[in-house]
Amino acid sequence: MGNAMEYTISLLKKEHLVNEYYSFDFKKPEGFSFKEGQYGVFGLVDKEIEGRKLRAFSMASTSEDDIVKVATRIVSSPSSYKEFLLKLEPGESVTMNAPRGEFVLDTSKKAIFIAGGIGITPIRSMILSNVSHRTRNDVLIYSELEAAYPFKDELEKIDHLEIIYAADIEPTQKAIKKTSSLYLNNAYYYLSGSPGFVKGLTALLNEQGILNENIKFDVFTGY
Repeated sequence: MGNAMEYTISLLKKEHLVNEYYSFDFKKPEGFSFKEGQYGVFGLVDKEIEGRKLRAFSMASTSEDDIVKVATRIVSSPSSYKEFLLKLEPGESVTMNAPRGEFVLDTSKKAIFIAGGIGITPIRSMILSNVSHRTRNDVLIYSELEAAYPFKDELEKIDHLEIIYAADIEPTQKAIKKTSSLYLNNAYYYLSGSPGFVKGLTALLNEQGILNENIKFDVFTGY
């Protein structure tokens, strides 16, 4: 969706969100546009990186913002790429090939967002983009095994958004079963998280009678 182009963008700010989660704000390039939910492929400039030299990050910002915000999980012993990413200072540049992806919001039905950990990033973009013209009550099922929820405070300020927190697999499954029984195939279900998270919850939704045509997903790899 859309034609991806190569940009060089500079870091404006980095922020430690919670636990192992960090966000990075870059200057938005002139003329760059995307649909909320899409992602870019990012490279670090002039860094001697071992292993994978490019990483895909969803935009956590909206198309109306004057920044490009991404967020990721960086563990205590990170990959070479993420070690250099965390050391970036304002003014340093990265490359971005974007926009990419088909994981975008369809406003023709109610939205049930199901985020696992840092999978909240494209969902944050979708939710914030829809705030000014929200006409229905959407649902966010937010699963994070350590109960560390990036962007929690700002999401809780959004009207017409029901948030269900789930700090384990069982409560996540319970919330999905309850919500899908209420809305059935009269909603779109947006899954965003690790491959295992997306695969397992897609199967659960199918068991509840939700058709694949009503399930949209974004898979996060390379934590």
